[in-house]
Amino acid sequence: MNRVELFAALGLAPLAGEGGMWAPLYRDQSSNAIYYAMVAPDFSAWHRLNEPELWIHIDGGPIELHTIDAGALQTRILNRSSGEFAHRVTAGTWMAARPIEDWSLAICSLTPPFSGMELATKAQLKSEFAAIKELPELFHE
Repeated sequence: MNRVELFAALGLAPLAGEGGMWAPLYRDQSSNAIYYAMVAPDFSAWHRLNEPELWIHIDGGPIELHTIDAGALQTRILNRSSGEFAHRVTAGTWMAARPIEDWSLAICSLTPPFSGMELATKAQLKSEFAAIKELPELFHE
């Protein structure tokens, strides 16, 4: 199955604000999960959630996942063939992601379930984290 067929089979649709495409996997009173895909040059813009989020790479090229932890930029490469295919982002942590190759597909899971997201502006993050000179320009403004 090629990428177009896979995305159609999953029912992926554009994700307003953050970028990328998504489709629900499940949701109940205690947790939820979605399929989340990015096709270059699209990306997941800087945002933070009220809940912790587990990113699990499941297909396509590696995912470059950025977080700002304790004022420092952290970058992880999620790739199921390398062994580092998952990362849990703590609640309230700024995060952004992009595909390293043509496209990437992940499962993103939250416990408790998703309740809201805050998108960052470039001015906001550049001001709050002025010491981070190499902040990836992953904003949809």
